[in-house]
Amino acid sequence: MPNNELTIEKIVSDHLTMVYRFIYRLVGNEPDSSDITQEVMVKVWKNLTKYDPAQNFKPWLFKIARNTAIDWLRHRRQIPFSELARLDEEGKVQTFAETVADLELLPDEVFAQAEIKEKFNQALNLIPINERMILALHLEEGLTFNEISKIVDRPLNTVKSAYRRSLFKLRAKLTAIAPK
Repeated sequence: MPNNELTIEKIVSDHLTMVYRFIYRLVGNEPDSSDITQEVMVKVWKNLTKYDPAQNFKPWLFKIARNTAIDWLRHRRQIPFSELARLDEEGKVQTFAETVADLELLPDEVFAQAEIKEKFNQALNLIPINERMILALHLEEGLTFNEISKIVDRPLNTVKSAYRRSLFKLRAKLTAIAPK
């Protein structure tokens, strides 16, 4: 994504749903996923000047999402929305709400689907979080194993092995919970 197109509105419109979907795979419930996704977008907004446009944007974004979700899972704490603010180029205080347009798209609409999706989610939630993360990044977000390797801070071959193992585990879990 070229730097001149890198606005919080564009990031939210282009990436909110996939970040939410990724977070949902890690934490497994809508309210927490929404809160963590909001926190990720705030962190992206606050750290946008640290992003190197010469690099691919998705791995940078998903690394923030991964770290935020893991921090949340460890601490189960949230940042009060009313405390968020930053200084703009002119030194004026700017709140997060002032800079984001209301997109009227609710992430939970993505998950209002049929019973088969619920069975898949149940099976996926039975897989360890590190393997679940690799599956979600590759299958749902289309990231390469090299990109995933950078996000999870693991060697490329370790990521590939974990992916393959997690596919076998997922198949076994789906078989076990499928109606006979």
